[in-house]
Amino acid sequence: MSTSKSSGYEALHISYTNAKVEHTFIYKLFFLKFMLKSDLHLHCKGDPEDDYIEDTAKDYIDYAAKLGFNVLSFTCHKTVLDIKPFQKYAMKKGIVLIPGAEACIEEKDVLLYNFTKKQVAGIKTFDDLRAIKSKKHLVIAPHPFYPHFEPPFFRNRSMNKLILANIDLIDALEFCNLYTSHMTFNTKAVLAAKKHRLALVGNSDAHNIRQMNTTYSWIDSKLDAESIIKAVKQRKVEIASAPRSAFSCLSILLGHARHIKF
Repeated sequence: MSTSKSSGYEALHISYTNAKVEHTFIYKLFFLKFMLKSDLHLHCKGDPEDDYIEDTAKDYIDYAAKLGFNVLSFTCHKTVLDIKPFQKYAMKKGIVLIPGAEACIEEKDVLLYNFTKKQVAGIKTFDDLRAIKSKKHLVIAPHPFYPHFEPPFFRNRSMNKLILANIDLIDALEFCNLYTSHMTFNTKAVLAAKKHRLALVGNSDAHNIRQMNTTYSWIDSKLDAESIIKAVKQRKVEIASAPRSAFSCLSILLGHARHIKF
């Protein structure tokens, strides 16, 4: 099953069979060049949970600039990275940084944008989030239907059924980079985004710079954080994605598992 329309842009084709996203040549040539190439899920050095990461925010900015990115968000686990030291440097390279965090809410991963470090630290439940979320904030469910089990108790950190229970809080669902041409858990996200009229945002969830650029988003927006967040909420987003090889997926999973603390 396929569709020729998503988020209002007719030249995007999503295959619900393997969740691969493709663009026509004409679409790329005349439309995407006016949009912002974006990755809103990145982990860098300083992440308190993934403290093995070696690539710094500056490393990501330099690498992303070479790849033509315009928007980045460093989403460290459970905290907001101070991006002020990097903002001017990023802007010189044509990149806007949006403050973000991968919060743990009721034992589920949730991407929060434009929240302060203090706010993120204080959000323990979805009701806590509901109490403080405003128009300036953005909430995305990462790898929403993936079997993301975390040792030692193997709790699933993806939101899954909690998405529907908290649909009033969710602005977008993530189209996860970790899939092959034969296996994906993105199909549910594509269908759920369409059903609930939510944006579908492609991210890399990169833990090193080399994991970038297989899945990302094009956002139809001005180059400032407020406009970008507004555009995502209005579903002015298109995904660019290609399946990884089975070897690539396995390497990423094993590389992460090797550093898990029991």
